Amino acid sequence: MKRSSLVVAVVTLASWGCKKAPEPEKPDAPKEEAKKEAPAATGPAARVNGVEISMAAVEQELNKITQAGARNIPEDRLAKIRQNIVNRLVEEELIRQEVQRQGIQVTKEEVDAEFERYKGRFKSEEQFNNFLKHGRTSVEEIRARLERSVALNKLLTKIGALSITDEDIRKAYESGIKMYTEPEQVHAQHILVKVAENAPDADVQAAKKKAAEAMKRLKKGEDFAAVAKEMSDDAVSREKGGDLGFFRRGVMVPKFEEAAFAMKPGEMTKEPVRTPFGFHIIKVLERKAERVKPLEEVRDQIVESLKNRNLFKARRELVERLRKEGKIEILLPEAPPPAPAAPSAAPAPPATEGGSK
Repeated sequence: MKRSSLVVAVVTLASWGCKKAPEPEKPDAPKEEAKKEAPAATGPAARVNGVEISMAAVEQELNKITQAGARNIPEDRLAKIRQNIVNRLVEEELIRQEVQRQGIQVTKEEVDAEFERYKGRFKSEEQFNNFLKHGRTSVEEIRARLERSVALNKLLTKIGALSITDEDIRKAYESGIKMYTEPEQVHAQHILVKVAENAPDADVQAAKKKAAEAMKRLKKGEDFAAVAKEMSDDAVSREKGGDLGFFRRGVMVPKFEEAAFAMKPGEMTKEPVRTPFGFHIIKVLERKAERVKPLEEVRDQIVESLKNRNLFKARRELVERLRKEGKIEILLPEAPPPAPAAPSAAPAPPATEGGSK
């Protein structure tokens, strides 16, 4: 069974308004930088059914979110960010306790498989390492997060919150039938003689002559791939003997597509086809008719999609129930009221319709 990774929400920091212009410093006035100190990262920030969430854990998350720039954020906004972090950690602890109570086990092999899928999103090992560095995270933290995700998925499955019926699957298949339909496709190769659409007549005639020479060689029985490697101006496909692979309608320019989809396998255009790129000699190798994938072929894909869709709702409902049933103590101080807005400069007079005089 495939398992979906829990998507981790990202907290986005909004920008704040202009600061008041500094007043002349008095001899005994304290420095502005000294007015705000980060709270000591000691003691509990919350208790969940008697289990403490430390302030140190909250501050660690805060440093990741703010990129260690908390001192530059107004205190009322900073307090709200801390509260959001505490709420998230409370939810994770509630789920952890329920996972333990339900006897859910996650194996190392399951976490390994999820980690490999996670790393597969990155194009290279270097890109992954850059993510670790700039994202202020580690392999251990990622694995721990994936383990929690697998455990949550197992828990929701066990309590029936992610159950998918045959009727759900059938409806999803019928409503998304276009997603499960493979369009008609053509496998072709070509030889391109480049000439701009608005090229001088002399250039057009020279391109026509070259295309005619290639066509003459092909009609004499020379191998299409060999002629393409020698004469085609399409650098991408030339080394592959002009092979373009399979393509569906809407991918190629209209005149090229019209010619390719009008031919049967083994047929070649009788004359070069003019497009905005130049003159093409096209040969069709294979065709695939439109095909609707049967339900059984895409069943697992649909089940996974439905589970992903239901996951967030099921998690929210689970957390709401666990909050009502449990004892939660939030020990963070309340967020202070926002500081008064700094007086703005006098508004400039409106400009007249004709501009300033």
